[in-house]
Amino acid sequence: MSTLETEHASVFGLNDSMLEGLLNQARETIAQKNKAAEAAAKKKEGSKPAALAVSLRFDAGVRLGSSELLQTDETTGMTRLNTERVYDEMVTGSTSGSGVDAVVNGAKAAADPTVKHKSKKEIVDDKSKHAGKKWFGMKAPVLTPELKNDVRVLQLRNVLDPKRFYKKDAGTKKIPKYFEMGTVIEGPTEFYSARMTKKERKTNLVDELLADKQARDYFKRKVGEIHTKNNSGLRGRKSQGPKKFKGGNSKK
Repeated sequence: MSTLETEHASVFGLNDSMLEGLLNQARETIAQKNKAAEAAAKKKEGSKPAALAVSLRFDAGVRLGSSELLQTDETTGMTRLNTERVYDEMVTGSTSGSGVDAVVNGAKAAADPTVKHKSKKEIVDDKSKHAGKKWFGMKAPVLTPELKNDVRVLQLRNVLDPKRFYKKDAGTKKIPKYFEMGTVIEGPTEFYSARMTKKERKTNLVDELLADKQARDYFKRKVGEIHTKNNSGLRGRKSQGPKKFKGGNSKK
């Protein structure tokens, strides 16, 4: 050491051996920091390939055989279609090369035996049971006497209410094959007196019409008018006796 350094060391109470120890300790600290930084950098670089090595797709248990039409990326595990090979086969018309074989659990994928294919007759029968997609699959109901009477009442609605005009149906005598009956539910904004009670609500339209006193009086009056009109000419015919025909063919 020089004379100046010796004087400074003596001022702080340090000798040569103590200074050498401090310098060595500083060198070791710097070396340890450098090693830690290098190890962190290597660890960061090594984590990237490990992340890419993990398959990015869910393993569904289906294995594809080797084919020239498919390309598999080793890093990501993704399989893509070889468009160049497909184009060449479409242009040249060659079908050489191995195709794509789907293998599930070591066996070739086959058709599900539980799925039953319908015959043409069964398909036609299924179509006849509903009105089709345009009518949201409306089914043909079972025509009971009550349901048939309700449909006839709806078709003759212009007779039930003379104060309202209803458009005449072209096929009033024919009952449609596909139809559905529903119930009108009163809204919450209607007054309680406009709603029907459970006692007043019937199971079908005919019972509701017969339960309405105003409708019964109207039906009774109309039926009486029809009977009066039909029976008005019978009394005169009975009083006159049998009709006589002129001619020589009359029996004596």
